[in-house]
Amino acid sequence: MSAGADGRTSLTRTEAEARAAALSVDSVEVALDLTDPSLPTFGSRAVIRFSSSVDATFVDFAGDELVSATLNGRPLDLGSWRRARIPLTGLGADNVLEVEGRMGYSSDGEGLHRHVDPADGRTYLYAMSFLDAAPRWFACFDQPDLKARCTFEVEAPEHWTVLGNGPSETLGPGRWRIVAPHPLSTYFTTLVAGPYASVHGEHDGIPLGLHIRASLRSELEAQAEDMLAVTAASFDYYHRLFGIRYPFGEYHQAFVPDFNAGAMENPGCVTFRDSYVPRGRITHAEQGTRAGTIAHEMAHQWFGDLVTMRWWDDLWLNESFAEYLAHRCCTEATPYALWTEFGIARKDWGSVADQSPSTHPVAGNAAPDAAAALQNFDGISYAKGAAVLRQLATYVGDEVFLAGLRDHISGHAYGNATFADLVGSWTRAGAQDLPSWAQAWLRTSGMDTLDVEHADEGVRLVATPPPGQPVRPHTVQVGLVDEAGAVTVLDPVTVGTDPAVVPVAGPAVLVTPDATDVAWAKLRFGPDGWERVAAALPGLTDETASVGIWNAVRDAVRDAGLDPRRALALVESSLPAQRSEVVWDSVLTFARTQLAATYAPVEERAARARRVRAVAWTLVDGAQPASDRQLVAFRQAVRLETDPSRLRAWFDGSALPSGLALDPELVWAVVERWCALQTGTGLLEEALSRDPSASGQVHAARARAARPDPEAKAAAWRLLVEPSTAGAYELYATGDGFWAVGQEELTQAYVPRWFAEIGRTARFREGWALGQVATQSFPRTAATPEALRLADSALRGDLAAQMRRAVVDGTDKLRRAVASLDRWA
Repeated sequence: MSAGADGRTSLTRTEAEARAAALSVDSVEVALDLTDPSLPTFGSRAVIRFSSSVDATFVDFAGDELVSATLNGRPLDLGSWRRARIPLTGLGADNVLEVEGRMGYSSDGEGLHRHVDPADGRTYLYAMSFLDAAPRWFACFDQPDLKARCTFEVEAPEHWTVLGNGPSETLGPGRWRIVAPHPLSTYFTTLVAGPYASVHGEHDGIPLGLHIRASLRSELEAQAEDMLAVTAASFDYYHRLFGIRYPFGEYHQAFVPDFNAGAMENPGCVTFRDSYVPRGRITHAEQGTRAGTIAHEMAHQWFGDLVTMRWWDDLWLNESFAEYLAHRCCTEATPYALWTEFGIARKDWGSVADQSPSTHPVAGNAAPDAAAALQNFDGISYAKGAAVLRQLATYVGDEVFLAGLRDHISGHAYGNATFADLVGSWTRAGAQDLPSWAQAWLRTSGMDTLDVEHADEGVRLVATPPPGQPVRPHTVQVGLVDEAGAVTVLDPVTVGTDPAVVPVAGPAVLVTPDATDVAWAKLRFGPDGWERVAAALPGLTDETASVGIWNAVRDAVRDAGLDPRRALALVESSLPAQRSEVVWDSVLTFARTQLAATYAPVEERAARARRVRAVAWTLVDGAQPASDRQLVAFRQAVRLETDPSRLRAWFDGSALPSGLALDPELVWAVVERWCALQTGTGLLEEALSRDPSASGQVHAARARAARPDPEAKAAAWRLLVEPSTAGAYELYATGDGFWAVGQEELTQAYVPRWFAEIGRTARFREGWALGQVATQSFPRTAATPEALRLADSALRGDLAAQMRRAVVDGTDKLRRAVASLDRWA
C-alpha cells in the first residue's frame, strides 16, 4: 500500500509520440466500486492488455492510494509511483497490467465528480476525462492516439441509473456492465451514475435517452420534445452529410451538475451542463443555443470520436468543425437559424481571444504538453476556426468541401488522423492550392482590418494585417446602406495585398466591407465612418449587416479607436430599432459591463449605467407582453436597477410589467442585484428558503460576494484564495460577484492582494477549476495604471499554465481599458 502521488506531471508531446510508437493497447477493463458514494474515495481496478516493442514505459494513475499493481503477474514496487505515473519495466511483446487503487471523488468537474443535490440529498456522479482527467478515475495510457476497446463493470446502489460509452447491461442487483462498441480514446470515456430522471425515445433505429437529476424531472419532461426533435433532425442531417451512420449504438444525453464546459462529446453518452434545461421560461434564442450545442456534440461523434486527432495541437480539428457544422446543421435542418448568434456572440468571443497577447494560430500550435494544449481550448479553436472553415467551403466549393470530409472520415474511421491527412482528402476531392490557403489562415494569428476609402471610381476596399503578419485573402460582399436603411449587397470581391475597387452606383449613407458577415476581420468604415454609422444604424433593417457593424463598434472601443461615450450614444439611438433579441442581449451586455463599467471613469459609471438601463426599459416597454424580447430586455433591466424597494416588489411578484411572471432564475437575478445594493441579507435568506437547490446555492454564493459589506468581501475572498469544500460553481460565482461595479472603493484594497495571492491557489487547485476561478475573479473593475503594474509584475513570476493564461487575458483587457480611458479623458 502506498501514499498518494506528489503532484502530477503533464504528458509531453515527445513522451506521447514515443509511447504511441512503442505500444498498441488492445483492451482496458475497469471495475468500479461505487456502492457507498458517501465515502471520500471509491475503488477502481483496471486491467490493461497491450503489446510493446520497448522494455520500459509508464502508465498514468492519479488516485489517492495505490493498492496494488502487477505486470504480467509480477508485483510492481508501489513506492515507485510518482507524480501520477507508475513506471513499467521488463515489458514483453504482450502484456497484462493490473492496477488497483482508491480514487478520490472530485468537486471540480473533472475525474469522477460527485454532487449531492441540496434539493433532496441524493448523490449524482459523472466522469469527465477531458483533457487529461481520465487517470483520476482509472489507470490508463492517457493520450488520444492510444485507442482501446473499453469495458466498465460497475457496482452501485441498485436503484441507480448507470450509463456510459455503450449499452448498459444489468448483471444483477446493483451491478452493470458497459461495453463500448468501438475503440475509445481515454479523454472521452465517461460514466454517468445516480438516481437520474430519464426520458427515452428512438429515431431511425437509434435508442435515445435524456437524463437529469430527479429534482429537475419536470423541467426535463417539459423540454424533452424539443431536444429529441433537434437530436433526430441532427442525426438525419449528419447521416446525409457524412454518408456514414452513427457508429456508437445508443445515444444518451445527460445534463449533469457542476459541469465546467458547455458539453462533452463522449461517444454514446454526451454530458451537458444542466443549465441547458433551465428552471422556468426558456426563450426561442436559448432553445437555439441549446440546439447548437446538441448539434455540436453530435458532429463530434464523427469528427473527433470516430476520427480522432493524434495530438492536442490538432484540437481545432475537433472544435472548429463541430462549431461550423452545428451552425450549419441547425440553420438548415431545425427551427433554429443560428448564424446571427454565431456572428454577434461566438465571433466576438473569438475575436477578443485572437487580439489578446495569448493569441495563437488555429492549427499547428505544437503544444509541448497537455497542460499547454488546454490553454488553446478557446474562442480561436472554436469560433475563428469555424469562420475560416465557412470561408473555405466557399473557396473550394461546397461539393469539394463535403467530399473531402467524407473521404477523411471513411479513410480514418476508428483511428487517428492529422491535418495533413485532411488536406490530402480535400486535395483528392479536387481542392487546389490548399497548403498556401492553410498557411495564410490556419498557421497565422491575429486579425486583419478591412476598411473602405471613397474614390472617384467607387469604393476602394483595403486590408491591413496586424504587425509582422502577411495580408490574408478575404472574399467578401460589400454592402451599401441607403437613407431608408435598406442594404444593397454587391457581388463578391477578393481583397488581399492589393486593394479591391468596387464600383458604386448612386449615393450611400454607409458602406460596410462585409455585409454578409462572413469575414474574419475587423471592420472599419472610412475616415468619417463613425458619423456614417451613426446616420445609418438606427434605420438599418438588415440583421446580418447590423451584426458586423455592432461587432465593429465593440472592437473599436477595445482598440481605443472609438470613444465609449460615442459608442453608448449609438446604443441609445440604434439598439431599439434592431429586431433580434440575440443582438439586444449581446449589445446590452457589452454596454452594461464595459461602456458603463470597465471603459468608464469610476465617477461616470453610475450615470452611464442609468443610460443603459433607460435603453433596456425602452426595449421592455416596446416589446409585446409575454414575448421573448420583453423577457430578454427585462433581465438586463434587473441587472441595472438601482432601487432596492422596487427589486423587493418584483421579488414579491408585484409591479412586474404586464406579461412577465417570475421563474426561479429571474427571482435570483432580482436577489443578486438587491444584494449588490445594500448590506442586508433578508432577501437572500428568504430566496434560499424557497429555493435550496444546487442552482440556488450557486446564485446565493454570487449574491453574498456582491454585498457591499467588508465582512462579506472578506468571506468571499477566503473562498477564492484558500482551500475549501465549496464546489467549483460556487467558486466561479463568488468570483463573478466580488468585483461589483459601484464598489470600487470597498474592493480597492483587494487588487494588490489578488495579484499577490491568486497564483498560490495552484497548490490546491488544478485543471479547469484553477484557470476558471482566476478568470472569473480577475479584478476587472480596476482599470488603473497601478493595477497594470501589479499585473505585469505577477506575469514576470512563476505561474501555472492555466493561471498564466487567465492573467494574460485579464491584463490585456485592463490594458485596453486604461488606454481608452487615457485617450478619451
